[in-house]
Amino acid sequence: MPGTTLAYAVRKYEIQKMEKVKSLLWNQTMDHPQGSPYYYSVLYYGKSSKGGSLDPEDYRKRWHRSEVVKTHGFVSRLIRKSFGDVPLWWSLERHDDYEDDAGEKKKGSFHSNLYIGQIPDEVIEDPSPYLMPLFYKEDESGVPINMRVVDLENLKLLLLNACIKQSKWVGQHPDSLFPSVVPADEMEATFHYGLKDITPDLDNFDQVIDWKNSSFYTPN
Repeated sequence: MPGTTLAYAVRKYEIQKMEKVKSLLWNQTMDHPQGSPYYYSVLYYGKSSKGGSLDPEDYRKRWHRSEVVKTHGFVSRLIRKSFGDVPLWWSLERHDDYEDDAGEKKKGSFHSNLYIGQIPDEVIEDPSPYLMPLFYKEDESGVPINMRVVDLENLKLLLLNACIKQSKWVGQHPDSLFPSVVPADEMEATFHYGLKDITPDLDNFDQVIDWKNSSFYTPN
């Protein structure tokens, strides 16, 4: 049918446009003058700072994009105070919609995707006054980080985890944060994964990407 054919063509065009925009974002990120993404973290906000349940009022804040973006800004400042001016890229993702106890359909809360540039070795070998206290934080096994026998790269991950968990919204629950090193040949797919909430018509493009706290730039 002509109408069906036209709708299919429009949909195909929108999908192609969306994929092109995602690729342009990735190419700019990959070519960033401060370096490309090296670490990837998912930040969940469903627990209190000590890992317990949130009261309903605090939990409702996790539904507001503006509140999530404030947390992005706070975490970005924590990272840069501890590790220097590393590039950061943020995107937001909603959990699935759900029905409340009254049977009403509700939007899901947010979680965040964070891509972080590589941390230089010298930052760890000569720690700043902001980074030094993190060496004495306990890891998830209850062992102080400075007592862990790990190589430098794993030490960076332990310190990065401790740094981000200073944010009350992330807190100490073990499932609230998943930092990892992503192999270079897998980072593009990982970056695209964080943009999967973008719709083909790009209507929510500016809602998914946190431009304010990300290291996107205007090339010369």
